Amino acid sequence: MAQTGGDLVEIIDLLAEKNEAVPIIVEGRNDIYGLRSLGLKGEIHSLNQGKSLLQRVEEISAFSKEIIVLPDFDRKGVALKDTVKRYVEGMGKTADIYYWNRIRSLSLVTCIEDLPKAIERGIISSEMGKAIKRYTILPGIGIKR
Repeated sequence: MAQTGGDLVEIIDLLAEKNEAVPIIVEGRNDIYGLRSLGLKGEIHSLNQGKSLLQRVEEISAFSKEIIVLPDFDRKGVALKDTVKRYVEGMGKTADIYYWNRIRSLSLVTCIEDLPKAIERGIISSEMGKAIKRYTILPGIGIKR
């Protein structure tokens, strides 16, 4: 777990940095809360807004040349990632799935909203000094930078 926990912290740090300039698309409101609790401050948009998937992707990508696609890692999320990527690229924009692929490859979570818990488990179990300096674990709330 030590290596994968450290890898996850590193990936989240890179994601937070990129999110300062590039919006993220997630499935639902809890995914947004999970990413916010990890310190992401940029635009994060939920697909579940009562509109068609295509309409929602058009709205979100209207003002950006690039979008980070970050649905869950279950079967539905895989299909959603592929569809959103196709829609975004069909509009002549870039769909970044790098972070989705990296997080999924660690096999620590099945959904985005569980990322704070996975990082907390990694910090506690491996006592990663570097991560402990960057994150404060708040019981019942999650992790704050």
